[in-house]
Amino acid sequence: MTESKITVDEVNEYLAGVGEFTRSGRVAVEEINGTEITVRWKYDESMLRPGGYIAGPTLFTVADLCGWLMVFVSEGITPMAVTWDLHITFLRPAIGGDVIGIGRQVKRGKKLFYGDVTMHIDGDPDRPVAHATVTYVLP
Repeated sequence: MTESKITVDEVNEYLAGVGEFTRSGRVAVEEINGTEITVRWKYDESMLRPGGYIAGPTLFTVADLCGWLMVFVSEGITPMAVTWDLHITFLRPAIGGDVIGIGRQVKRGKKLFYGDVTMHIDGDPDRPVAHATVTYVLP
């Protein structure tokens, strides 16, 4: 197993100073395990769509953030790693709890970093709500 270049505390401390979405306390890294990272988006009723659905743009943001942070796990804090490509598939309605995003490194090339992110509602890991493939350009 590859060792991470960064700790959970270091990532969360960095995120606290980045911007409103990460500074708000709505997202946090919970675990780093080798080349895998677990991110939590805290349920927030003010950000729901009618019917209590967690909005697609929120899931997209969790996927993008999770992918960006996977680069940190591989390279250390790398703010200028930028999204090159992100494809997301919504698998079922996301309702009723925190969103857990689990990001896994697929490949690190010379200039591009590839990963995937699977998201589920906390407490229901066997029922993913979305899956994304992500590509980042390394600085």
